[in-house]
Amino acid sequence: MVRRATAVLGIGLALAAGGLGQSPAGKAAPTRSSTPTAPTVPAVTAAPAVTPVQDVRVVISIPDQKLAVLVNGKVSRSYKVSTSRYGEGDSWGSWQTPLGRLEVAHKIGGNAPVGAVFKSRQLTGEVLSPNAPGRDPIVSRIIWLRGVEQVNKHAYQRCIYIHGTPQETFLGRKASFGCIRMRSADVVEVFGWLNIGTDVSIVRQSMAQAVKAVQGEVKESLARLNAVPGGTTVATIAKVSAGRSGVRTASVR
Repeated sequence: MVRRATAVLGIGLALAAGGLGQSPAGKAAPTRSSTPTAPTVPAVTAAPAVTPVQDVRVVISIPDQKLAVLVNGKVSRSYKVSTSRYGEGDSWGSWQTPLGRLEVAHKIGGNAPVGAVFKSRQLTGEVLSPNAPGRDPIVSRIIWLRGVEQVNKHAYQRCIYIHGTPQETFLGRKASFGCIRMRSADVVEVFGWLNIGTDVSIVRQSMAQAVKAVQGEVKESLARLNAVPGGTTVATIAKVSAGRSGVRTASVR
């Protein structure tokens, strides 16, 4: 009887403490998981890719009446153009094509249809076919140039453009009133190549001589760009190249 009373008393004490199989706090006793937890692996961030550097320039040869797009010193595209029938110069009211180094100041008409007519840099709503009889407006695209040398300091105020012309049969000879005229399909293509700040050189040399003359400068420019601390990102190239790498893209629509 004493042993049975002692056992009953032990069971009662256990129940009073919270019940059999439970912790004193009333919570289920923890169980050991059969599957071990994998350790957390920190995420690995890939290094940013280096942006390839391209030096994009335009050379316009007066004697050849051609425009070439140069990429890293090599001619990528070449087109027939027309410069001024009145010769070369930068005087007010001269209707001449300026010489020397200029740069792209604005790009106008990026969404315009091919052959779209501009008046005072605004679309009129008219669209002309190539060689439309009796018509000679600015069409398709406008690439407005700014002179960066004393010899062409008036170019921007004189509204010197690279632009499309409907008079495509006159290309390859001097026929404009100061601007550089191109075939509509060609100026649309060039418009896509160039950006704000891209170099445009208008020279009295042949295209072959002009290209050779700028190749040394291009080599120096690329070496300078590739030496930019922190990698050749778009931001750093824009600061160093001042637009010669073609990374600035603002345009006027």
